[in-house]
Amino acid sequence: MIRFDHVHKQFPDGTTAVDDFSLVVPSHEVAVLLGSSGCGKTTLMRMVNRMVDPTSGSVWIDDDNVADLDPVPLRRRIGYVMQNAGLLPHRTIADNIATVPLLEGVDKKTARQKADELLQLVGMSTSTADRYPSQLSGGQRQRVGVARALAADPNILLMDEPFGAVDPLVRRDLQSWLLEIQAHLAKTILFVTHDVDEAFLLGDQVLVLREGAEIAQQGTPDEILDHPADDFVRTFVGIDLPSRRRRR
Repeated sequence: MIRFDHVHKQFPDGTTAVDDFSLVVPSHEVAVLLGSSGCGKTTLMRMVNRMVDPTSGSVWIDDDNVADLDPVPLRRRIGYVMQNAGLLPHRTIADNIATVPLLEGVDKKTARQKADELLQLVGMSTSTADRYPSQLSGGQRQRVGVARALAADPNILLMDEPFGAVDPLVRRDLQSWLLEIQAHLAKTILFVTHDVDEAFLLGDQVLVLREGAEIAQQGTPDEILDHPADDFVRTFVGIDLPSRRRRR
């Protein structure tokens, strides 16, 4: 479970990125933060693993206030997937996946076995283990990014526009694959996107955000489609587009 309790974030230049945001993400569910660039969604996500600390308020993982936790071990227990995978270019795919287990003291043989298992889990051949990121396609690199995030078997995954840098056909394939992975692993996922179709496809709950991470509406995709809170939500998610009604 992830809980935001009245968090506020003001940066030193005076910019308010998040203003009094509260949310509970139940265990094993996917919550999607949906909004335009600059609305505060990535800032919220980075509060969970203390890449950003709130100016006020608190963020909790189960019964732990993350402010009371050492950032390094905290980040190792949370999977993090970013838009461009963030793989280390000079390390093999297997070594990229094994990064956290090796840091945690797992021996190299066991870490390599785990990397091979995770490659298979994300739909890739173990023959890619000794390749380098530059030798893979964009979609393959994103799959490796997810495999690396899963290597320490975290309960929580943070996914920051993870499929935003690939072409639409590959993106759709990756979205479907993530749904399959989630059905199998049942992680608690906080997912950031500005893509409405992606949010409605992946989210158990979706939060449509205004500037300052103000929640314009929170609910299941069907609840938002059937009962938009206001004209902002209706316009942002394209309620009147027939394609939205055929999605689910």
